[in-house]
Amino acid sequence: MAGPRFRRCTAQASCRGPNRLMGDGSLQTMFVLIFPARAPGVLAGLSDDLDGVEALPAEGARMRLDQMHEVEVALLGTDYLESRRIARRPVGRVRLTARPGGSGPEHADLFLVTHTAGAALWEAWMTVADQPLDAARFAAWIRSDVVGSPAAVLRERVTAPARQLSPLAVVEDAFPFTILRRPGDGPPIEALLAEQGSDLVRLLYLDRSRLAFKRALVEAELARDFCLHEGGVSLLSPRSALDLRTGEGPAADPVGSVALAPRSALPLLISIELLLIERAVLRLFHERLAETGALTSLSHLAQIKAEVLDGLEEYRGTVAESNRFSGEVTAYGERLLGLDVLFRTLNERLEHLTFEITTRYQQTTTVLQFSLTVVLGALQAASVGAFVAAVHYTHDPLAVLAWAAGAGLAAASAITLLLRRRLH
Repeated sequence: MAGPRFRRCTAQASCRGPNRLMGDGSLQTMFVLIFPARAPGVLAGLSDDLDGVEALPAEGARMRLDQMHEVEVALLGTDYLESRRIARRPVGRVRLTARPGGSGPEHADLFLVTHTAGAALWEAWMTVADQPLDAARFAAWIRSDVVGSPAAVLRERVTAPARQLSPLAVVEDAFPFTILRRPGDGPPIEALLAEQGSDLVRLLYLDRSRLAFKRALVEAELARDFCLHEGGVSLLSPRSALDLRTGEGPAADPVGSVALAPRSALPLLISIELLLIERAVLRLFHERLAETGALTSLSHLAQIKAEVLDGLEEYRGTVAESNRFSGEVTAYGERLLGLDVLFRTLNERLEHLTFEITTRYQQTTTVLQFSLTVVLGALQAASVGAFVAAVHYTHDPLAVLAWAAGAGLAAASAITLLLRRRLH
């Protein structure tokens, strides 16, 4: 059963209250596994009765959504949230196989984050009993490529509903976000980093080996800390993210057995969500622009260009600027996750699309002008031919029509030949 913190108690790991000193080196630990996928722009059709997924306690799910919304308002602003480009909804709870020793996650709470462009994030929130940091064991839990791991089980479990929303959806490997807390009057963050810095970097890299990292690498990663407050460290890598705080105090009590995350960790989580969503959106736009070569409709090309420009405007306005409290981690994350490269490549393809639209428009205009010149010239020649024929064949209308048709065809042929020579 869930204990009075965001950690959980088991028979093997007893609950000892706030654990003021945490002298055994135990940490309160929570994992958020983020699985990027696809979903329709307007979310519909997701069944409330999914195989292997239980209903979440309603009050606890609502509290978690309210907690996320409160931080989103501070981070992104009300204007962006009112645009309803991003939506959240609870999905349910997945039971997990008990781990040896009883220290692993027993269940995961699933939530779905969707973007109107067609991107989606399946999020699995997992808590474990208070325990010392073990990077190799933690990494084995949260890596999707480890057979039988919670991450692998959850990825398989969300694949079916993801394809229910989008038949072509491919659920990517988990991007784990690890939340570590040492409440009370424990050692300062500097002492903790000196003792366990290498383990933190190993967990950040999801490394399962027991080999020590080079000191220079550990120091470089720890120096790339984005936390703005004393007693905390926030780290980001291409494969995961980590947030550690000491002396923060106990986490919020669970609501309806749904453990709430420390509010201090949510700005980094929301920043990561935005980065992953924008990467997925930019990839979707790349695919759409790659398909333009097979399109013949000028209006369809213009529509795609307008949609891409709208998406890029959101990228510039939200990810690059509106994320006021996490600007540094956002700028670093853009480079780390390849968003800058995607953005530049997309701009180049957009310029190519603009050239394609302009070229096709000019070609269409030329054809219309060509056709109009031929038609008007033929009509004028037919009128002259009919007038001349009417003088000589006053009582023979068929002859007049024949002369008019002949004159028109002759003029059209001559004009067409002349225009083609000039165009070439």
